[in-house]
Amino acid sequence: MEPRLSEDSKTVKTIKLLFFIVFLPILLGFIKGLYVEILKLSPGFSKSFLWGVIVYLAFHIFIVEPVKTYKQTQKFIQVIFGFLSPILKISYYIIPFWIIIIIGVYFLIYNLFSLDFPKEIFFFFTSFIFMMHITIVAKMIRTDDVHKVINYLFLVVLVLAINIFFLAFTLKIYENSFSVSYIAKQGIDWGVGICQAGFNQLFVPR
Repeated sequence: MEPRLSEDSKTVKTIKLLFFIVFLPILLGFIKGLYVEILKLSPGFSKSFLWGVIVYLAFHIFIVEPVKTYKQTQKFIQVIFGFLSPILKISYYIIPFWIIIIIGVYFLIYNLFSLDFPKEIFFFFTSFIFMMHITIVAKMIRTDDVHKVINYLFLVVLVLAINIFFLAFTLKIYENSFSVSYIAKQGIDWGVGICQAGFNQLFVPR
């Protein structure tokens, strides 16, 4: 069973709303940076990654939503990180179990056995699993209760941002030229730029 999230006081809700407003442009910068870095990869790697995204979305929309299977496999995350109880709740949402398996297979093939195996397969399945993870996590934490919308918005930006960097470090394992720092810089630049533009619009006389 996935972890339950507790109710918040009005003060905490206000803080979460402010966090969402400030952090949203930073998140958009992270997404832009991730997209740019993926396009910088060799055509074989970038196309394999993008095809993984497309195939999962088609699978999810036209065939089946594997929510039950996802929840069952994510229980292993609770087993792995159960000794770290303070982060148990959040780890369930930010660490896709099957990507850990894929990384393990990658190290076995390239580091332990030094086999000649196409890396494009790892890019494809990593993006496939990542899209499944993001899509289902968003559905799991979604709410129709208007009183919980602020909590949902806060969780969405926080979980998505952490997941982006989890994915970025995974791609860094596969291809050393992939830049995690560029993604972080894009997020900060976008966040600062939009906040500055908003401040100028509101407070700087024309």
